[in-house]
Amino acid sequence: MNAAFQKRRARIGVLTLVLASLLIIVVLRLVVLVVFDGPRLNSLALSEHSDEVELAAVRGPIVDRNGAPLALSAETQSVYARPRELLAASTVAQRAELAATLDMPPVELENLVHGPAPFVWLRRRLSPDRAHEAEALGLEGVGALSEYKRFYPESNLAASVVGLAGMDGQGLSGIELQYDRLIRGEPVKLRIYHDALGHPILDSPLALQNAEPGGRVELTIDSGIQALAESRLVDEVRESGAHAGSAIVLDPFSGEVLALANVGSGAADVHDRLHDQAVQDAYEPGSTMKGLLASIALTDRVVNTSQQFFCENGAYRLGRITIHDDSPHGWLGLGDIIEVSSNICAAKIALMLGSERYYSGLTAFGIGRRTGIDLPGEADGLLRKPSAWRQIDLADHGFGQGVAVTPMQLAVAYSAIANGGMITRPYVVRAVYDADGTQVLSHTPQILRRAIPPDVAHQMNLLLREVVNGAQGTAHRAQVADFIVAGKTGTAQMVNPANGTYFQNRHVSSFIGFLPADDPRLLILVVLYDVGHAHFGGLVAAPVFSEIATGAVRKLDIAAPRPAGYDAASVIPLDALHSAEAILSSGTTADAAEAPPFSADAGAVPDFNGLSLRRSLALGHGRALDLDVHGSGYVIAQDPPAGGKLNQPTVKLMLAFDPSAPVLAPLSSTEGPRAHRSHRGHR
Repeated sequence: MNAAFQKRRARIGVLTLVLASLLIIVVLRLVVLVVFDGPRLNSLALSEHSDEVELAAVRGPIVDRNGAPLALSAETQSVYARPRELLAASTVAQRAELAATLDMPPVELENLVHGPAPFVWLRRRLSPDRAHEAEALGLEGVGALSEYKRFYPESNLAASVVGLAGMDGQGLSGIELQYDRLIRGEPVKLRIYHDALGHPILDSPLALQNAEPGGRVELTIDSGIQALAESRLVDEVRESGAHAGSAIVLDPFSGEVLALANVGSGAADVHDRLHDQAVQDAYEPGSTMKGLLASIALTDRVVNTSQQFFCENGAYRLGRITIHDDSPHGWLGLGDIIEVSSNICAAKIALMLGSERYYSGLTAFGIGRRTGIDLPGEADGLLRKPSAWRQIDLADHGFGQGVAVTPMQLAVAYSAIANGGMITRPYVVRAVYDADGTQVLSHTPQILRRAIPPDVAHQMNLLLREVVNGAQGTAHRAQVADFIVAGKTGTAQMVNPANGTYFQNRHVSSFIGFLPADDPRLLILVVLYDVGHAHFGGLVAAPVFSEIATGAVRKLDIAAPRPAGYDAASVIPLDALHSAEAILSSGTTADAAEAPPFSADAGAVPDFNGLSLRRSLALGHGRALDLDVHGSGYVIAQDPPAGGKLNQPTVKLMLAFDPSAPVLAPLSSTEGPRAHRSHRGHR
């Protein structure tokens, strides 16, 4: 073998090796592309040749408790264009005619169709007639699709509760935001396929998925009461010169919000739907805090109703600060302090309580924490830790300065005084139903905790009546014909945010109360923000309360109680209350507790159906019966039945807020160990 042949053979070997190496590299690269990069490249290819546009589905309606619509969706037409087709098949003059039909500048249309997107919206949410005019021009690449526009048939009624939905069907505030997932349904997907040059591959550019309409939301709001609250607030804001006003109407036992109104001093605008002052803003409550202070002091046995306090004749020096009353007073009992609204004696009671006990009592009422209402953006309020309180801070907190509450917090706290001591979660949505009418969500009353014992609630009920009916009461203008009202006024100076001091001529004036006082059905709070000097809560807020309450009792057909002197009326028999509270605390039932001998007259079983717990206890007490009570609210069933022979000392009662609730079914676990409760009526 000569040298030349060997040289050629070596070159061939090297070339073979190089080619083999290149082939291996190509194979490896192919494996990488197929196995590892395949999904990514496939997705990239699809995105290069398709676009997807999402259209909102039909948003479900929002209705009040009686079915009156507060938010609906109406069909509209949206005009779109496929720019490459439109440019290829039309002249500038034709596109200018299209722009005129759509009521848009020609230059705006030209900018849209000369962009890189293969699909553009020209105008959305048009009337069907206008969209048909655009289609009638016969331009290639122009079409119209059905979309849905949100509108509010009752204009701004309950605007801050209902909220606002945006152009693309998303909830922006209120119920529209809080329950957006249920209201908006499943959106429509539009997929446009095109080749590398942007030409559509299919005859139709759109591939539609079926849309799922949104759910129907049923509120606890009563449109009639809501309209009354708003109109009366508007009048008072204008007459008093206030900057704004809020009103809340609650069922104190269930927590259902019957009305939640916020009004400003100017014309209604979109801001009314974006901000809920009653839930999202906090203010210093002023003298309305005295009702909570007295409740806490009675609960902790720091004071009693017969105790006398010296109110310093109108001026009380505490360190370098002087606390003033609106008018001078000498010795007053607790009821008188509440009736005349003495700041000085309230400060003294707060100092007797001490920071820790007062703070604990306020947190039990829910001050400084969210109520849990099903609305977005709820504020916490302001309640600093007691370690940060100076002596003057504690005194100020006694009459509502240095602590901030939301109107909803205060309403829930006073509901506990009205309902016998329980904090209930407020809510504005009763139920949600899907497009087929199937219930997908429901809310029922939820008791969170006990704030005060029932006997303290009873005592406070009586004391708060004097604010409205007493000779020196500050809220005579809150009276409602034929009904006994219990409540408290509040007038608080507003804080100057620039320097932290109080304005001398800018106030928050309020009144909170409930009726009928002997069997509360409604709790109403009225707050007026930024009113001038001498515009006290009893003068500007109490009359609004009276008018709302008068309309509400008529709307709900709440019967006036039988005539009786309010000071002699029995709210809850105190001996029954002590027994009930003892059983609640121990967690025992009437069967487990030692029962007194049965001595009721042999006769018919009394009818408890429809009675509140208070009236049931009074009736049981009068008949010397033991009451085995399950649930909370109003009696929906009893055993033995009414009218039967009374041959046993115990009557079982089932209470519920909803008459359709299952008989003798246990309550939810939200009450913890108190889910099954028994109350004994003593003789």
